[in-house]
Amino acid sequence: MQSTLEKYDKLIVAILVIVASVIGVGYWFAEEKSEPVYKSKIDKLMFDKDNKAPKFILTLPDKITPEKTKADAFVDDVRKAQIKKKTEENPDFSLEDLLASVPNIFNLPAQNPTQQLKYISLDESLYETNDKGQILPKLSSDGRKPWSEYGNSVDTQPNFKKVAVVIAGMGFNQFSVNKVAESFDSEVSVSFTPYTPKPETAILAAREKGHETYVDLLLSSRDFSKEDSGPLSITSDITKEEAIERFHKTIDAKAPIGGLIIKDGMVNPENSYIIKELLEEAKQRGLLVIDASDEKIIDDLQVEGLARRKADIVISKDLMKHNVEELLQKAENIAFNKGQVLIVAAPKPVTILAIYNWINNFSPQISYEEAKKVEISKPFALVPVSNLVVE
Repeated sequence: MQSTLEKYDKLIVAILVIVASVIGVGYWFAEEKSEPVYKSKIDKLMFDKDNKAPKFILTLPDKITPEKTKADAFVDDVRKAQIKKKTEENPDFSLEDLLASVPNIFNLPAQNPTQQLKYISLDESLYETNDKGQILPKLSSDGRKPWSEYGNSVDTQPNFKKVAVVIAGMGFNQFSVNKVAESFDSEVSVSFTPYTPKPETAILAAREKGHETYVDLLLSSRDFSKEDSGPLSITSDITKEEAIERFHKTIDAKAPIGGLIIKDGMVNPENSYIIKELLEEAKQRGLLVIDASDEKIIDDLQVEGLARRKADIVISKDLMKHNVEELLQKAENIAFNKGQVLIVAAPKPVTILAIYNWINNFSPQISYEEAKKVEISKPFALVPVSNLVVE
């Protein structure tokens, strides 16, 4: 009997051992399964519930900055070399002197408008709204044309040569638009890129200061690797319908424009008929056209009754200060020979400052009788671009 009890005791003990083992294994697996999976050792150190002291202390940078490219390094080297050269040439040269030599239009002083326009905003008789909701210039029912109605005519003394200046390509920076509008005489005209984010705001800001306003008509870029004229340019591979659509988007400024400034680009003889089609529509809508391109093909396109003018001087390339000043001197020579000159310039600080200083050196206008008594060094009269255009 005792032997039988001992056997049962051993069986019970064995069962208890097995149960305890099963429970222990199950608990171990449960702990393993419930332990969070950390993405990295750093996360495990940070979020470990046991709050153990880390074996390593990691120090991370406040901001990760990319390494300088070779181009950035080259620019830095050039700047350092310029400062070193200036310092060697002039021991008193300072960083302030360097900054003062950088073209900066924001230092130009503001002035009151020298002229007022007849229309600041749109005249309802000079536009139409098409089925796409675009606001397009048009002739009024009594034959008035946007280019003359939205323009301005100024009187000049007969012994002074007329000078018209258009700052083209404006609009990307509203602050620059405001600065040019308030600093230049109202007789300086302004043209806006069709990619202007808020064309109505930009155009009205210029017109409130008395400036005539236009839009740029873009041609296909000559060098696609350096410059892309964008989706609104009149490229050589589009149909007439596509060209008309881009033309309408360009002149849909929702504010008064007197016409178009054709920027330099390519025109193929095979598709020159498209450009002529656009010139015809410009005439039908009462717009003037200023050709600031180097394309002789455009010169040869005859459109009877179109208000148009070829720019005499275009300042858009090689924008070094001495190059700009040479072109302005050339403009003076043309004005002396022809009695007038039309300049179209890119909106770069170097060109804006050079033109501003050049204009401010013009001699004050005086009558012919008064001119006999004094020496006039620069007998030039600033006029809006529309004053040099004939139909």
